[in-house]
Amino acid sequence: MTAEESVIKAPAGDLQQPHASEALGADPGLLRSLWASITAVFAKEARWRMRGRRAFVVMTVYVALLGLLVLAVYQLIYDRSQFQFGFNMARVATDQVSGNVSASIGQAIFTAILILQTLLTMMLAPALTSGAISAEREKQTMDLLITTPVSTLGLVLGKLVSSLAFVLLLIVASVPLMSLVFAFGGVAPEDVIRAYVVLFVMAFGIGSIGMLMSAVFKRTQVATAVAYLIAFVLTIGTLAFHTYLTISAQAPFNDPSDVRPAPEALLWLNPLVTDIDLLCTAIPDTFGFTCSYIAMIQGNELGAFAEQPRDSFWPKSALAFALVGIGATLLTTQLIAPSRRLRGWRGRADAAPVAAADAPP
Repeated sequence: MTAEESVIKAPAGDLQQPHASEALGADPGLLRSLWASITAVFAKEARWRMRGRRAFVVMTVYVALLGLLVLAVYQLIYDRSQFQFGFNMARVATDQVSGNVSASIGQAIFTAILILQTLLTMMLAPALTSGAISAEREKQTMDLLITTPVSTLGLVLGKLVSSLAFVLLLIVASVPLMSLVFAFGGVAPEDVIRAYVVLFVMAFGIGSIGMLMSAVFKRTQVATAVAYLIAFVLTIGTLAFHTYLTISAQAPFNDPSDVRPAPEALLWLNPLVTDIDLLCTAIPDTFGFTCSYIAMIQGNELGAFAEQPRDSFWPKSALAFALVGIGATLLTTQLIAPSRRLRGWRGRADAAPVAAADAPP
């Protein structure tokens, strides 16, 4: 049957418009295959990780502890305001707070939840992703996964998403408590959205590093230890090294005209400094610690009429985490089955001359 006859005899329902990916130059078959691979691996891993009571119990306990933290922050700020301004019996009886105290409570809740979520991401993301590949090797099931029709990139993305799903659920579970800042004031909605975007990108970058270590090392314990070491270096090591360079540049024997700030890029992958810039953006205080520190690492001078620019550091940090995540994911894909990828490309190259030879004149 010729191609013309097959088109004529094809049912009317099979004659569809070209897919949007075809118009963009992408192969829709490859995109559908990649999506099918991601969903298949994600479904299998999610059933295994979320099966049973442990995940739901951990999430419930975490939300309860987070609620107690919010309550403690509220009570602490309220009691401090009462101690600072003196006891007002009418206000205590009606349990009301002034506008300034209410804004301070909202800002304190935002700060506490943001820092806690950042520490949670840095602790859980490496632990959940560092065994994704090495565990398959230890169970001797990696070769079976490679021989399946699942693409290598789909396998890596599916395992990455399923491993980070629990961390993302814990982050999303804090949204109701974070929304309390709108009741107290002091923090704008865009500041909360900005914080969650940074948390998601940070989880992707740190989780991809853990996945890469899982592909480099064959044992899960070693991969987890190295992933935690990298997280520690990014959190504490870069901050300590940047502080050392800053103090060395400000030594008394140095010429003030030759003093240059330490490279800002050293802290782009530091989650704590990113949180400091988010707090400076959400709670601007020219002479406070957050804005003063960001101005110091960027070499800006703050004064009575000069303020720290908003959104000056965290976009660079978010972009750095995203690029690290993409690079680590692609490198993990190559490390898992490099020969399979080479065979795939070589097979396509060999099939092209054969198809050209068989084509009718």
